[in-house]
Amino acid sequence: MNRIFPPALFLLVMFVPVRSQEVVPIDLSAYRESSDFRVTHNGNLLTVNWSGENKAALRLSFNLADAEKLIAELSHAASPSSAGRKIILKDAAPAYWVYMGKRRGGWDNFFDRPSSRPHEVNEHFSRLIIEGSRVISEGRRLQVIIPGLWMGYFHGDLTFTFYADGNLVKQEAVVSTQEPDVAYYYDAWLTGCSTSQLDRLYWLDKDDKFRQHALTSDLDLDYVPLQVHRRAIIAEGDAGSLALFPPPHQYFFPRDQTINYANVWYRLHRINPEPGAGDFFSFGVRQTAHAEQERWVPLVNAPPGRPQRMTLFWYVGTSDARQTFARVSAFTHDDRFAPVSGRKTFTSHYHLSLTMEARRRGMKPHRPEFVDVFKNMGINIAHLWDFHTDGHPTDTNQVRLDELRNYYDETNRLSDKDFLLLPGEEANAHFEGHWNLLLPRPVYWFMKRKQNEPFEEQIEGAARNVYRTGDTDDMLKLIRQEGGLAWQAHPRTKGSTGYPDKVKDTTYFRDQTYLGAGFKALPSDYSSPRLGERALNLLDDMNNWGLHKFLVGEVDVFKIDHTHELYGHMNINYLKLDRTPQFPDWSEVVTALKSGDFFVTTGEVLIHDFKINGVPSGGTTTMRAGNEVMVEADIEWTFPLNFYELVWGDGAKTYRKIVFVPETNQFGRSRFQMREKLSGARWARFAVWDTAANGAFTQPVRLIAAR
Repeated sequence: MNRIFPPALFLLVMFVPVRSQEVVPIDLSAYRESSDFRVTHNGNLLTVNWSGENKAALRLSFNLADAEKLIAELSHAASPSSAGRKIILKDAAPAYWVYMGKRRGGWDNFFDRPSSRPHEVNEHFSRLIIEGSRVISEGRRLQVIIPGLWMGYFHGDLTFTFYADGNLVKQEAVVSTQEPDVAYYYDAWLTGCSTSQLDRLYWLDKDDKFRQHALTSDLDLDYVPLQVHRRAIIAEGDAGSLALFPPPHQYFFPRDQTINYANVWYRLHRINPEPGAGDFFSFGVRQTAHAEQERWVPLVNAPPGRPQRMTLFWYVGTSDARQTFARVSAFTHDDRFAPVSGRKTFTSHYHLSLTMEARRRGMKPHRPEFVDVFKNMGINIAHLWDFHTDGHPTDTNQVRLDELRNYYDETNRLSDKDFLLLPGEEANAHFEGHWNLLLPRPVYWFMKRKQNEPFEEQIEGAARNVYRTGDTDDMLKLIRQEGGLAWQAHPRTKGSTGYPDKVKDTTYFRDQTYLGAGFKALPSDYSSPRLGERALNLLDDMNNWGLHKFLVGEVDVFKIDHTHELYGHMNINYLKLDRTPQFPDWSEVVTALKSGDFFVTTGEVLIHDFKINGVPSGGTTTMRAGNEVMVEADIEWTFPLNFYELVWGDGAKTYRKIVFVPETNQFGRSRFQMREKLSGARWARFAVWDTAANGAFTQPVRLIAAR
């Protein structure tokens, strides 16, 4: 959808000013003055002073009498005592727009497209009716909460969170609805920004070129969406710069494609008739219900009564836009998965049609674009799943064997010393639901077997014996015999709706070769401080069933090129490997997964070490006297952390202890310890989540009661 916003709507629809003689109540009862933050107020002007990076003296003042000019001043100085503050922004305001449809088929339903039912769609700009404000100190953070925010069915607060020793500001619409079955997305921006303070825009375009644009009144009156990398747009002026960007993963609802849908925008919306006084513009982040090559666009869930947190991050730049961009990019390691000693990165579930594209080219050497995309992101092992919607996977003759041979040849050719392209399949044969097959070496097999055909035979032209599978017993026998693994793809949704629950008592699912299931942030729900709760709940359920099962991070997309917004849709697995395995034997990958000594992360949170009673992720330990466990975790992060948690189960219920860590700043590393008594516990796992809902989790450790 290409939205055309009337200029007046950028200012008039969203704001209801307080009558000038009224003084808005400010609740400071939960505020504590500290060396990190100093809050003052004078009438309806509420000012937050805080210490940023390199001890910069940052200031944000709120005009509670005029919502249209809520951001009275954003400024900085070298120190609190410095004269002559530099004003980056003044008399501007936050704004939101929501696109609301209806969820059909349940909250976990991916196969939905609310935009295809326009009679159920509503669109609303935000309205801020300032009713008061309150200030809350928590650790080394401070919140300013302004009630009175409305967006159609949504109602709640506009909230700003400040972080000590950081230039990050988190703007949130914390709103909920009582309407049933709401599916939506939001755009967020700042409006009323003046070219007197900020007159140039910068971004990294989809081809990784840094772009500069000077705002010009006769050229920029149109709404301009931009295809960018790193999801940020930066406004710059003589006094500094300001970057706006969304949560890097949470913002993006799940899709089958990672096409770059232009997730930032700007617009010059009002010309100032006074010469030299500065014109007014808006800039921010956006999504779209539009889809290329996709049938399903499920949007974001909004269960009734659960506060949605519609987040827009600011980064206050005390220098130019390029330096600000570098600082923003550091929060996602420049959209790369950082190396961790003793581990290799493993990503899974890509339907990229490598084999059939190669065959269409006559098997002439060609380097698909996705290879360099993966390598540039710091990926060591990429697990492809060819023949899902292409090829001839159910063929029982030479066509199938030729396609497998080409698959193995191509993945071998494109692999190198520190990059392994793994050939896998979403086989969906014999076992129920959709599932993945990972074998430790090239294996030739058929998905069908007639009654008179052997399970295993030598076929002319095949380097090894060929398998024929006719039922679940054959499939399980093949996996056991070859030392492979299987796991449920996108459990409890898509083609695995109802699975693995329906097969939890089958021989093949209970077998140790059936690893567990895949993890992906699907569905989206901004009320959760975590990503992928559907899969995480399954992980806990599987282990409460008495099984030692794991979750493997999966991405599940069908096309990749260098322009895509891939990072926002990704997660990664860090496997316990000292080196990247090589063709034609990658059994070390299977061993690493089977051990459970790996963690899944969005990339911003890294688990350098984790143990329960000295035992790593995936292991088994006996609890100490009194059923006590000692948990130790060495964690590194970029965004300030929200909390870490210990999750455990007793075979019937799941429990968790959450430890909030508001004392953490941006870009840190620390060793966390927990000593807990877990009476009746059979397993436990550990997870960490940050303020942008990025996170990492371990696999469960099996617990044996103390004797």
